[in-house]
Amino acid sequence: MPLKEDHPRELIIPVDRVGKQALRIIGPMVLVYLLTYTVLWPANINLESFKQAFPANPLIVLGILVGGVILHEGLHGLVWALFSKRGFRSIRFGILLKMLSPYCHCTEPINLVGYISGGLMPGLVMGIAPAVYALFTGSMGWLLFGIFFTAAAGGDFAMMWLLRKAPPASLVKDHPSELGCYIYEPDH
Repeated sequence: MPLKEDHPRELIIPVDRVGKQALRIIGPMVLVYLLTYTVLWPANINLESFKQAFPANPLIVLGILVGGVILHEGLHGLVWALFSKRGFRSIRFGILLKMLSPYCHCTEPINLVGYISGGLMPGLVMGIAPAVYALFTGSMGWLLFGIFFTAAAGGDFAMMWLLRKAPPASLVKDHPSELGCYIYEPDH
Protein backbone atom coordinates (compact mmCIF):
# COMPACT_ATOMS: atom_id res chain seq x y z
CA MET A 1 0.00 0.00 0.00
CA PRO A 2 1.52 3.37 -0.96
CA LEU A 3 2.29 5.85 1.80
CA LYS A 4 1.81 9.62 1.92
CA GLU A 5 5.57 10.09 1.98
CA ASP A 6 5.49 13.76 1.03
CA HIS A 7 2.92 14.71 3.70
CA PRO A 8 3.69 12.99 7.00
CA ARG A 9 1.60 13.88 10.02
CA GLU A 10 3.63 15.39 12.86
CA LEU A 11 2.76 14.18 16.35
CA ILE A 12 4.50 16.04 19.20
CA ILE A 13 3.99 16.32 22.94
CA PRO A 14 4.97 19.88 23.92
CA VAL A 15 7.62 20.07 26.65
CA ASP A 16 5.23 21.84 29.03
CA ARG A 17 2.67 19.01 28.72
CA VAL A 18 4.92 15.94 28.89
CA GLY A 19 4.75 15.63 32.67
CA LYS A 20 0.98 15.97 32.85
CA GLN A 21 0.36 13.45 30.06
CA ALA A 22 2.91 11.02 31.48
CA LEU A 23 1.37 11.26 34.95
CA ARG A 24 -2.04 10.24 33.57
CA ILE A 25 -0.50 6.95 32.46
CA ILE A 26 2.15 6.19 35.07
CA GLY A 27 0.14 7.47 38.06
CA PRO A 28 -2.40 4.63 37.91
CA MET A 29 0.38 2.10 37.19
CA VAL A 30 2.37 3.15 40.24
CA LEU A 31 -0.79 3.17 42.36
CA VAL A 32 -1.48 -0.44 41.32
CA TYR A 33 2.10 -1.41 42.19
CA LEU A 34 1.84 0.21 45.63
CA LEU A 35 -1.63 -1.09 46.51
CA THR A 36 -0.81 -4.62 45.38
CA TYR A 37 2.50 -4.60 47.24
CA THR A 38 0.76 -3.33 50.40
CA VAL A 39 -1.85 -6.10 50.23
CA LEU A 40 0.69 -8.85 49.51
CA TRP A 41 3.50 -7.68 51.81
CA PRO A 42 1.97 -5.58 54.63
CA ALA A 43 4.85 -6.40 57.01
CA ASN A 44 7.28 -4.73 54.56
CA ILE A 45 5.51 -1.38 54.63
CA ASN A 46 7.67 0.39 57.19
CA LEU A 47 10.48 2.88 57.39
CA GLU A 48 13.13 0.21 58.06
CA SER A 49 12.27 -1.71 54.86
CA PHE A 50 12.37 1.53 52.93
CA LYS A 51 15.80 2.44 54.33
CA GLN A 52 17.19 -1.04 53.62
CA ALA A 53 16.06 -0.79 50.01
CA PHE A 54 18.77 1.79 49.30
CA PRO A 55 22.44 0.86 49.02
CA ALA A 56 24.55 2.41 51.80
CA ASN A 57 27.06 3.84 49.32
CA PRO A 58 25.61 6.79 47.35
CA LEU A 59 28.00 6.01 44.48
CA ILE A 60 26.11 2.75 43.95
CA VAL A 61 22.86 4.71 43.68
CA LEU A 62 24.51 7.08 41.21
CA GLY A 63 25.84 4.10 39.23
CA ILE A 64 22.35 2.57 39.10
CA LEU A 65 20.90 5.85 37.85
CA VAL A 66 23.58 6.45 35.20
CA GLY A 67 23.56 2.80 34.14
CA GLY A 68 19.77 2.89 34.05
CA VAL A 69 19.74 5.90 31.71
CA ILE A 70 22.22 4.18 29.38
CA LEU A 71 20.24 0.92 29.44
CA HIS A 72 16.96 2.78 28.90
CA GLU A 73 18.21 4.51 25.76
CA GLY A 74 20.05 1.38 24.65
CA LEU A 75 16.82 -0.64 24.76
CA HIS A 76 15.12 1.92 22.50
CA GLY A 77 18.05 1.73 20.09
CA LEU A 78 18.30 -2.07 20.10
CA VAL A 79 14.64 -2.61 19.25
CA TRP A 80 14.48 0.17 16.68
CA ALA A 81 17.66 -1.13 15.04
CA LEU A 82 16.01 -4.55 14.69
CA PHE A 83 13.13 -2.95 12.76
CA SER A 84 15.14 -0.51 10.63
CA LYS A 85 16.63 -1.34 7.24
CA ARG A 86 20.02 0.12 8.15
CA GLY A 87 20.14 -1.37 11.67
CA PHE A 88 22.37 0.45 14.15
CA ARG A 89 23.55 2.85 11.44
CA SER A 90 20.13 4.51 11.83
CA ILE A 91 20.39 4.94 15.60
CA ARG A 92 21.69 8.12 17.25
CA PHE A 93 22.14 8.85 20.95
CA GLY A 94 22.56 12.22 22.65
CA ILE A 95 21.17 14.75 25.09
CA LEU A 96 18.29 17.05 24.18
CA LEU A 97 19.49 20.28 25.79
CA LYS A 98 16.17 22.12 25.98
CA MET A 99 14.73 19.27 28.08
CA LEU A 100 18.07 18.20 29.63
CA SER A 101 17.09 14.72 28.62
CA PRO A 102 19.07 11.87 27.08
CA TYR A 103 17.57 10.48 23.91
CA CYS A 104 17.77 7.74 21.35
CA HIS A 105 16.72 8.68 17.83
CA CYS A 106 16.02 6.45 14.84
CA THR A 107 16.76 8.38 11.64
CA GLU A 108 14.64 6.28 9.30
CA PRO A 109 10.93 5.44 9.22
CA ILE A 110 10.06 2.03 10.67
CA ASN A 111 6.76 0.20 10.88
CA LEU A 112 4.31 1.15 13.61
CA VAL A 113 4.72 -2.10 15.57
CA GLY A 114 8.50 -1.70 15.61
CA TYR A 115 8.32 1.92 16.70
CA ILE A 116 5.86 1.23 19.51
CA SER A 117 7.83 -1.86 20.62
CA GLY A 118 11.02 0.19 20.85
CA GLY A 119 9.21 3.01 22.57
CA LEU A 120 7.73 0.75 25.25
CA MET A 121 10.68 -1.58 25.82
CA PRO A 122 12.53 0.43 28.52
CA GLY A 123 9.34 0.91 30.53
CA LEU A 124 8.50 -2.78 30.28
CA VAL A 125 11.99 -4.12 31.04
CA MET A 126 13.12 -1.57 33.62
CA GLY A 127 9.81 -0.44 35.13
CA ILE A 128 7.03 -2.98 34.93
CA ALA A 129 9.12 -6.18 35.10
CA PRO A 130 11.05 -5.17 38.28
CA ALA A 131 7.80 -4.00 39.92
CA VAL A 132 6.11 -7.32 39.13
CA TYR A 133 9.19 -9.16 40.43
CA ALA A 134 8.87 -7.14 43.67
CA LEU A 135 5.24 -8.20 44.00
CA PHE A 136 6.29 -11.85 43.89
CA THR A 137 9.32 -11.53 46.16
CA GLY A 138 8.40 -8.72 48.56
CA SER A 139 11.56 -6.79 47.66
CA MET A 140 11.13 -3.11 48.50
CA GLY A 141 14.32 -2.34 46.54
CA TRP A 142 12.96 -3.85 43.33
CA LEU A 143 9.62 -2.10 43.90
CA LEU A 144 11.33 1.29 44.19
CA PHE A 145 13.53 0.51 41.15
CA GLY A 146 10.40 -0.40 39.16
CA ILE A 147 8.56 2.73 40.25
CA PHE A 148 11.51 4.98 39.39
CA PHE A 149 12.04 3.50 35.94
CA THR A 150 8.31 3.38 35.21
CA ALA A 151 8.28 7.11 35.92
CA ALA A 152 11.41 7.57 33.80
CA ALA A 153 9.52 6.00 30.89
CA GLY A 154 6.52 8.27 31.39
CA GLY A 155 7.17 10.34 28.26
CA ASP A 156 7.64 7.15 26.25
CA PHE A 157 4.35 5.72 27.52
CA ALA A 158 2.56 8.99 26.74
CA MET A 159 4.00 9.10 23.21
CA MET A 160 3.08 5.49 22.45
CA TRP A 161 -0.43 6.11 23.79
CA LEU A 162 -0.86 8.88 21.21
CA LEU A 163 0.04 6.42 18.46
CA ARG A 164 -2.71 3.94 19.39
CA LYS A 165 -5.06 5.25 16.66
CA ALA A 166 -2.48 5.38 13.86
CA PRO A 167 -3.30 3.08 10.95
CA PRO A 168 -1.46 -0.26 11.41
CA ALA A 169 0.24 0.01 8.01
CA SER A 170 1.82 3.36 8.92
CA LEU A 171 5.52 4.02 9.07
CA VAL A 172 6.83 6.16 11.93
CA LYS A 173 9.95 8.30 11.97
CA ASP A 174 11.31 9.74 15.18
CA HIS A 175 11.23 13.52 15.44
CA PRO A 176 14.85 14.73 15.52
CA SER A 177 14.42 17.45 18.15
CA GLU A 178 11.09 17.01 19.97
CA LEU A 179 9.28 14.32 21.93
CA GLY A 180 7.36 13.14 18.94
CA CYS A 181 7.40 11.59 15.52
CA TYR A 182 6.25 11.81 11.93
CA ILE A 183 3.58 9.35 10.82
CA TYR A 184 3.54 8.24 7.20
CA GLU A 185 0.00 6.94 6.78
CA PRO A 186 -1.22 4.66 4.02
CA ASP A 187 -2.68 6.40 0.98
CA HIS A 188 -6.31 5.35 0.72
